[in-house]
Amino acid sequence: MSETLTITSGRPSGAVELEAVLALPEGEASSGIVLCHPHPAGGGEMDVGLLRVIERRLVEAGFAVLRFNFAGIGRSTGYFSDGVEEPLDVAAAMETLRSETGLGPAKVGVCGWSFGAWMALLAIADGLEAAECIAIAPPLMLYDWRPQVERIGASPVTRHYIVGANDQFCPLDFLQAFTAALSPQDAENMTVLPATDHYLFGREDAVAALVAEILP
Repeated sequence: MSETLTITSGRPSGAVELEAVLALPEGEASSGIVLCHPHPAGGGEMDVGLLRVIERRLVEAGFAVLRFNFAGIGRSTGYFSDGVEEPLDVAAAMETLRSETGLGPAKVGVCGWSFGAWMALLAIADGLEAAECIAIAPPLMLYDWRPQVERIGASPVTRHYIVGANDQFCPLDFLQAFTAALSPQDAENMTVLPATDHYLFGREDAVAALVAEILP
């Protein structure tokens, strides 16, 4: 079962209304997750194939799943700020999922792909509470991650990373340097999928299975 929602994100530049879809399992949800989409410059929005596959897999496993469009994307109002205010959209989506399902912070995770992964990491750096943070192919080559290491590392949220061995925007040496700078646990919580790149074509089911395994 799924329903369309409108989420209010209280950005400093002005409140915006975010387009979202909440998918629920049959019966009571055991846990939940917010999914964050890739950069719109590459066609990223909440309906991209990988996020839909993750949603389907998790709903079948008894999870509640919330997908949403960042401000300025799809039917979401406002403007896309390329990472400046998007972490606030992630926090608003998380608050909505909790209120709609009654699940507490220990039962709701956040997961993003590419740009969405970086926004999820910045959201927990800003203090977002979550059961887990799953970063799929964070585009570390495109953003200066070094100034954010201390803030991300200070978050008590456990972080996990999924990346293709041939990722163009998250090369393994970048991800290894990033996770090593954060903590030994971050360095250990990295899964590399062979013979695929940033777009993970044909590996969607494998990624969805990994996400399902990580969540509480």
